[in-house]
Amino acid sequence: MKKKVLITDRFAQDSFLFLQQQSHFEVVRADSPQHLPLEHLVTANALIIRSRTIINEELLKKARQLQVIITCTSGFDHIDLDATQKWGVTVMHTPTANIESASQLTWGLVLSCVNNLHQAHKMVKAGEWRRDEITGIELTGRTYGVVGLGRIGTRVAEIAQAFGMNVVAYDPYAEDNNFERLKIPRLSYEEVLKTADIASFHVPKTLETEHMLNRSHFEYIHRGLVLINTSRGSVINENDLCEAIEKGWLRSVGLDVFEKEPLNRNSKLLTYPNVVLTPHIGANTEDAFFKASQVAANKLTGFFIDGSTSDTLPPRVPWYGAAPFKAE
Repeated sequence: MKKKVLITDRFAQDSFLFLQQQSHFEVVRADSPQHLPLEHLVTANALIIRSRTIINEELLKKARQLQVIITCTSGFDHIDLDATQKWGVTVMHTPTANIESASQLTWGLVLSCVNNLHQAHKMVKAGEWRRDEITGIELTGRTYGVVGLGRIGTRVAEIAQAFGMNVVAYDPYAEDNNFERLKIPRLSYEEVLKTADIASFHVPKTLETEHMLNRSHFEYIHRGLVLINTSRGSVINENDLCEAIEKGWLRSVGLDVFEKEPLNRNSKLLTYPNVVLTPHIGANTEDAFFKASQVAANKLTGFFIDGSTSDTLPPRVPWYGAAPFKAE
């Protein structure tokens, strides 16, 4: 009997055809990730999803034939993992697919922030040529702080070293050999914030990482810090961030993620000239999209053909003690 695979969101056409060509699959697509067709959901053996599909107990009660869920994302806060364990559904994700894309965006934000590229762009587009108002800083010799030395944080650190920067990092669960391989000192969270000229966050969304950067930390950060967040919006308390910006404690800020998305049009973050904002596009490259789709297709095939699994959720190693999550 064929296994029914319901794809709920964007998926690479080549990977879709790859699954269709497997004689043991019946592959169907949903028109909307938010509204899955009940006739397919109740008979689906597998779901391939992205972050717009919310997996909760209500959905799992309907999908009684469901055996496996694969999310084409590195993050997985859209999935109730307690519920999937309760209902005996295997869950896998694709954590390696967006490493380069997320790291690249992080550095795009860094370079825009340190060289004021966003302001320079607006100036030229407006027909203005006030070069003396656009100044930046050199990266060589400065200190880059990485919060979360997982897959993405490690790649960001490597790029920082290529710029001749001194890199420091905080990650309570990363292995010592990861620090040793990169020749990066392992500092406390407070030490990273106090010493870094530029700091970027690469942590998952958990109870412990929620608002892990707030007023109590802004009071002692290295003055003139360039702050970058491409992980999850809940990591930073945005009200406290706005206060720190207004007090002049931060040189510039680059954000790809926000506490509530899409960002409210009345957000104060839109008013600051030294803040660069992007609409959660860390994984939005053609390459990452295809890699995530094909990796998901391969995982699905392996699961039903020989029972193999990889990158299962929840992971076995905790991050910040609140839930079994690793840094990104």
